[in-house]
Amino acid sequence: MARYGPLPKDPATLHGHRAKPRAPREAAPAHVRTPKAHADWLPETRAAWRAFWVSEIASVAATVDLPGIHRLFGYYDEHARSMQIVRTALVVRGSTGQIRANPLADLALKLEASIARLEDSLGLSPAARQRMGIRLVQPVRQPTVAPETRASRYAHLREVAG
Repeated sequence: MARYGPLPKDPATLHGHRAKPRAPREAAPAHVRTPKAHADWLPETRAAWRAFWVSEIASVAATVDLPGIHRLFGYYDEHARSMQIVRTALVVRGSTGQIRANPLADLALKLEASIARLEDSLGLSPAARQRMGIRLVQPVRQPTVAPETRASRYAHLREVAG
């Protein structure tokens, strides 16, 4: 995972002559139509694609972000395909007959690094969203019934004194 330094401090605890922190941006209504997944992707990649587009983070995606999002899911698919092969053959024979690690394992590691960078740049982790100033608005859940009250631990004393 890429390292960008420590997370910012809570604005209430800052002291000194610092610039005032910007207010976090609220998630805007979705203005990008859900694109279709590539037909040649694995079923689990297509399922992840659909899950991404119904999530709250997709609401902050703009049209200019589409190539990066497509690239990310293409990497997910390539990684899954290479790991399927690596699971069956972790080692292979080299050109001179020697035993060596499967080259697809190296490809999978490189893809993981690219995936982590893209996920960070697209705000797909809580830390990345915080660095970018994106706050996903969660609806406040209202209780449907009155909270269950439990009897006081002194209720038995009230009955005796009563």
